[in-house]
Amino acid sequence: MPPSWCAFGRVHALVLPAVAALLASSGGARADRADGGGSFDDGGSGAGSFDGGTGASGEGETIDIVGERPAGSARAPGAASTVVDVAKFGGEVRSVAELLSSAPGVTIHATGGPGQAASLSLRGATADESLILLDGIPLQGPGGGSIDLATLPSSLLDRMVVSRGVLGAQLGAGALGGAVELQPRAVAGRAGGGVEASVGSFGTAQLAADGSGKFSETGSALFGIQLDRTSGDYDFAARVPPEAPTYYGFTRQNADAQRGSALLRVEQRLSDSAGLDVLLQGSAGDRGLPGPSTAITLRSRALDQGGLAGARVSGQSGDVAWAVRTWARVDRVELRGVQIFSDCQDGAAGCPRMNERSAAARAAGELELPLGDRQRFHAVLEGGGESIAGSPTGSHQRSVASLALSDDLLLPHALALHPALRLDQAGGDAAVSPGLEVTFHPSAPLELRAGAGLAFRPASFSELYLDQGGVLPNEALSPERAWSADAGAAWRSPALTLAANVFWSSYSNLIVYEFFPPARVKPFNIGGARIAGLELQAVAKLPHGFVAEAAYSFLQALNTREGLEDHHLSYRPPHRLFLRLARRGDRLEGYAEGSYQSRMPRNQFDSAYLPSQTLINAGAGVRAIGPLWLDVEVKNLLDDQTLEDLFQYPLPGLSLAFIARARL
Repeated sequence: MPPSWCAFGRVHALVLPAVAALLASSGGARADRADGGGSFDDGGSGAGSFDGGTGASGEGETIDIVGERPAGSARAPGAASTVVDVAKFGGEVRSVAELLSSAPGVTIHATGGPGQAASLSLRGATADESLILLDGIPLQGPGGGSIDLATLPSSLLDRMVVSRGVLGAQLGAGALGGAVELQPRAVAGRAGGGVEASVGSFGTAQLAADGSGKFSETGSALFGIQLDRTSGDYDFAARVPPEAPTYYGFTRQNADAQRGSALLRVEQRLSDSAGLDVLLQGSAGDRGLPGPSTAITLRSRALDQGGLAGARVSGQSGDVAWAVRTWARVDRVELRGVQIFSDCQDGAAGCPRMNERSAAARAAGELELPLGDRQRFHAVLEGGGESIAGSPTGSHQRSVASLALSDDLLLPHALALHPALRLDQAGGDAAVSPGLEVTFHPSAPLELRAGAGLAFRPASFSELYLDQGGVLPNEALSPERAWSADAGAAWRSPALTLAANVFWSSYSNLIVYEFFPPARVKPFNIGGARIAGLELQAVAKLPHGFVAEAAYSFLQALNTREGLEDHHLSYRPPHRLFLRLARRGDRLEGYAEGSYQSRMPRNQFDSAYLPSQTLINAGAGVRAIGPLWLDVEVKNLLDDQTLEDLFQYPLPGLSLAFIARARL
């Protein structure tokens, strides 16, 4: 559930977390030639994307946590980026949300423990304004809003690229705060695989397995599966109402969750200069919706299913790289026992089930060609449509199309320019998003970068058409808009990487829900914001195989709406700090990490605050025999049971997990 630009609170707190909404975009992409071959494939992207190398230039300021993987986003080579390598967290039970929280500029909001909805904010933008792409395919849920990170299987991912800034020109409509590019496990050229099982507190368990190999002389495939369950019955302490001076103890109820996810990737070489990539991914879940501590709902549940399929043919004709792709995505959510301000008995009179379905499909073509020895030009043309159908919204469709143009130009004295221009159409809305990134390498270890961009976000289907309970639609909504500028520097050596970025962003025409007489709320384009900040990150390789990391984010998010000028935006923590020390050896492994999040306002008047939070996690493991590793992990080591997130959703206290894994 994303933080709203306003705090009308309980409507979002009870309804939007239940609807697993994934945000939409029609992003363009790019690719470079494969080394020594005709098809282009970076080893981390497949049928959904054309991602490849970075063309003729350097990557800009990018932190690669492992330090040995390709860095940054191929679509936004000069942007401030962080690469999160999933393999680094082997032997740890980590959700996608927990993995992303290690990057600067990222704020995660959760509505409970394992399996409950979680959303992402980049540089203070709402979750609706931060794109999530799986292998280049933009994700979207039944409501057309922000992604529910809990529906994404972390064990089936290879790495995540977090690019920060207003990047609509490079990554697509909706990238007002930035984007996260999820790259699934790559297909291996030899037979292999792995399995991991874990059990832990609150009846939590996970089983993940994958295998890959050749099915013909020129074809390979990978299949992976992840199964999760939890009872979610953890103890917590809360003040009811939130302003009360005393904490009381409770046990979380109706917070159980079950989910199954699967992934299939196929790669087939068609000729010496062309190849076919296919991606299939699906997920299904069933979970309780327990509500915040101030309005517990014991009878509400959500069932969701979603899947996507993509195919890409790519190749090389002389110096020109080309690709065509198509993809489709479907999502469904059913809410049972849900009412706007409370719960109800499923099947009883006045308690109907709410069923929402969405679908999207695109086809795209791409060309990349050199313009001399120091320049590469990219063009992507994409078109398709998206639709929604269900009792809260009715049936609606709209067409989408985009033309993305970008250039990578290497100038003398190690200076590189990355201009980009994107034209987007979504239904009756159309806009142009320009962007420019500049990188400069005055010496081998030192990198300087700067960027600026303008982008927009069309209103989601829910904002346009959701008519349910106390929520009214507004078909007259126009797109949100933002522009931003940032600059940074990085120092890279084999043992130490340091990076710093500053940014300033302005948001206008923001969609805000307002009370609408007599007793409903309705969205209007009346919001505005000014957000500035600082991001610091360091990665150091220490003796004896230790690696130390630190990430710090400072955020000043101010309202510019008339009557609320210079009040802070709700649920934007001014300070976030993440520290980690880890070691991975041939026989022993372990880690310790801590995170701190400062107190943040929970309304638009700066009159109520969510307290600061400190978390300490640790784990250790040993290779018992052959490839078998045994690990133990403890989270929230301080057993702070007073932790809360958006709208007083309680978070778990101390938890233990035992993990066994092996990879061949």
